[in-house]
Amino acid sequence: MVKAAGVILAAGAGTRFGGGKLFARIDGAPVLGHVVAAARGAGLDPLVVVLAPDGTAHATPLGLGQGEVIVNPEPGRGLSSSLQLGLAAAGAARPPVEAAVVLLGDQPLVRPETIRALLDALDGSAEDVAVPRYADGGGANPVALRRPAFRLAAEVIGDRGLGPLLEVAGAHVREVDVAGANPDVDTAADLARLAEMAWADRVRRNREQVDRVREAPDGADFYASVSSIFRDDPDRTGDAVLDALRAHALPTDTWLDIGAGAGRYALPIARGVREVVAIDPSPSMLAALRDAMATFGIPNVRALEGRWPLDDVGSIESDVSLIAHVGYDVEAFGSFLDAMERATRRTCLAVMMERTPASTAEPFWPPVHGEPRVALPALPALVDLLVARGRSPSVEIPETSRRRWASREELERFVRRQTWTEPGSAKDRRMVELLDAWLLTADDGSVELSVVEPLSIGVVAWSPRSPAEVSSDRLTVTGSV
Repeated sequence: MVKAAGVILAAGAGTRFGGGKLFARIDGAPVLGHVVAAARGAGLDPLVVVLAPDGTAHATPLGLGQGEVIVNPEPGRGLSSSLQLGLAAAGAARPPVEAAVVLLGDQPLVRPETIRALLDALDGSAEDVAVPRYADGGGANPVALRRPAFRLAAEVIGDRGLGPLLEVAGAHVREVDVAGANPDVDTAADLARLAEMAWADRVRRNREQVDRVREAPDGADFYASVSSIFRDDPDRTGDAVLDALRAHALPTDTWLDIGAGAGRYALPIARGVREVVAIDPSPSMLAALRDAMATFGIPNVRALEGRWPLDDVGSIESDVSLIAHVGYDVEAFGSFLDAMERATRRTCLAVMMERTPASTAEPFWPPVHGEPRVALPALPALVDLLVARGRSPSVEIPETSRRRWASREELERFVRRQTWTEPGSAKDRRMVELLDAWLLTADDGSVELSVVEPLSIGVVAWSPRSPAEVSSDRLTVTGSV
């Protein structure tokens, strides 16, 4: 691959967004931060980020060094002025670079693989410029230019960038077919749409990775072998997360627990409300839930088997809806939340970890499968998604702890399910070997892994309607009096 600098154009005012769009957050990081990460992930070096004067305060939080930031003193002259500054800096880099990749700072879904594909296309070809042609359509960004093509920047005027020049020079531009799309953020609605797309992308890549390396099938009921670890005493005390949830409960409430599992929260909440509707797609989980209902004498839980959103979701109404460690692997999470909010009158609640419960098995992936695990979205991405959707979530962190299992056997079953190894295979033997090397056993016989950091658990609460929607309702009522 040719040695290339990265030039990120990030000096625009973002007037259609209302200002500050490059530092709005999706998927756990600012919009511009995703572009910077993609450029670094593709190996672009040096990196040149062109910012407006009022954007420099954000450089350090983005991990940008002083030499990586160029200030455009007149960003009002348009994108062309930033392009000229950025390519001039790339051309002056020492040691010299062979090429530069120009990226737009408001395209947070740009992928390192796309950048590398463009540079690979330039390597050994006659063209001086390479652009992507996305399977799902959209603009031809980023743009990779060999050093002789840097001169094109001098011919660019206004706010159109290289596009018009490349259209004229089409015969000298290499188009590279790539998957997906690379949309930009222009409005608040775009931010919400891209936040949902980013969530879906991570879920999809996580699933595709499993399908690529798996040795063992999921089976009809993924949780059948591990449902026991989701059981808990409904009359327990000292559970900070449960206490945080109970603070939202009223005796007359109906609660909706989506992905209720074996009733870890549905059963104790039912002690203090009128009814809990518990929905879960796993027969083994619901069997454990019903068994606990009988054991502990909790009749006011209505257990329904199904995957959310249900076909007849409109028939379900609740005062409070809850997802607890659910949603991490839901690709169409925006639709999931839409249905959850429609079924809720007062408060939506989510219990999520800063990293998914399955992240406990991530250290096993490089030595077992030869590649790092693609992480699923979790608490930071949820909060960013809700804000992008116009909600005002509150976040409480009631617990930070190391995850423990009742026995070594229980932990082994869990890790095997999260690495998809076949019992007795070479990969499975390696997994067991690592498990024993990393195993820590407490005095009470419970176990944990030495290589796993403590996880924080958040309780997120939000109104199912945005402040703007509430204001609209008030205006409607006022106008009708």
